[in-house]
Amino acid sequence: PPVEAAEAFLAVLAERIALAAAAVAAVLDPGRVVLGGETGRAGGDGLARRVEERLRTLSPLDTEVRAARSGGGAVLRGALLTALDAARDALFAPDDHPAAGAG
Repeated sequence: PPVEAAEAFLAVLAERIALAAAAVAAVLDPGRVVLGGETGRAGGDGLARRVEERLRTLSPLDTEVRAARSGGGAVLRGALLTALDAARDALFAPDDHPAAGAG
């Protein structure tokens, strides 16, 4: 049945995401992992819950897992805004500002 196949797929996907999140959490201890992009939107709160439950068995750290509400372009938009801020700082910073460069 399709429902059983979907549940099996989500279980496998949650397992794989939890393994990756456990590795990251062991180094960074982020406190929260956000499932972003299409995966977060398609899996939603159900996938996030499954990942969080599995992550609890893999890691002693208390790591919350949530599904992102924004679209897949949010990360790209954030990266572009960060690059734009850095470029503005480099171009328009006073000479004694560290972003102005050494030369």
